[in-house]
Amino acid sequence: MAVREQLIVSWQNRAGELANVCRVLSDVGINIEALATAEAGEYGAVRLVVDDVRMARAVFHKAQVAHTAIDVFVIELPNRAGSLADIAGRLSEEKINIEYFYSAVAPGVERALGVFKVSDPWRADEIANTMMEAND
Repeated sequence: MAVREQLIVSWQNRAGELANVCRVLSDVGINIEALATAEAGEYGAVRLVVDDVRMARAVFHKAQVAHTAIDVFVIELPNRAGSLADIAGRLSEEKINIEYFYSAVAPGVERALGVFKVSDPWRADEIANTMMEAND
């Protein structure tokens, strides 16, 4: 569990935009750990968690890729029924709003990486750490 910086890239909704963003990062060896896209008509956005956010921001700046950054709460979730319900329920009990969430996991993999945009990522991280300690 950790609070991480998520990059948000805005673009025109047209063929090749996602490939361009991914290529800019891969050309300098930056790994994308989590990604989600959203669209609103002619425009879209990609949300990225990468292994080197400082370098990614520099590369985006050099390539004139418009982007912003925000703090998100990132957690490894067990690949089992109820794991998302457990953390979402606990955050709700603590009055932490989940604005959006994204995740994916392949069948047979033990854990998924979950990315939460929440009202208080630092408090969410504390809560998750407490939950993990209670389960040890």
